[in-house]
Amino acid sequence: MTIPFTLTLSPLRVGVTGARRFVLAALALGLSGCGWAPLYGGAESGPASEELRAIYVEPILERVGQRLQIALRNSLNPTGEPTPERYRLRTTLATYLTNLGIESQGLASLGKFDVYATYTLIDSKSHQTLVVNTVHVANSFDLNPNQYSTVVGEDDAAVRSAAELNQEIVTRLALFMERRLAAQSPAPS
Repeated sequence: MTIPFTLTLSPLRVGVTGARRFVLAALALGLSGCGWAPLYGGAESGPASEELRAIYVEPILERVGQRLQIALRNSLNPTGEPTPERYRLRTTLATYLTNLGIESQGLASLGKFDVYATYTLIDSKSHQTLVVNTVHVANSFDLNPNQYSTVVGEDDAAVRSAAELNQEIVTRLALFMERRLAAQSPAPS
């Protein structure tokens, strides 16, 4: 037995789709004229990219800190273009390991890796502190009876934490630099 199937489009439904297209086109045109820029557009593409390239990232302690330092250097100056230092980025980390997910036998089955990064942006010439901020990320990993699996899981959580911290710090620094440049530039007449 075959059930006949027909598709009918009501004029009202077609009108709503047309109205949606019109609204989306109007929004696109409106946003293009107001200086709107994507928040997560890459550090190398925004107006503050030259300022971001001029940030020297000071060494950060511990293995997570080394990973974060390398990621920050690569994100702030992705092309590796030599740029005179105008700012210094000083970062300190606090890491915490917590056992979660306690089983009935009293053994933990889940670990949590918390990292708090406090970063300070300093003007190299005046030694004035421009920004002080703290970023927190948390990642979990499985705790297994097999120690190797636990160590690999913990290391993976540390790698993910460094990547998340990098993204958050670079985004915040880009926003700060864009606002600073906007405040320094004269208003268009």
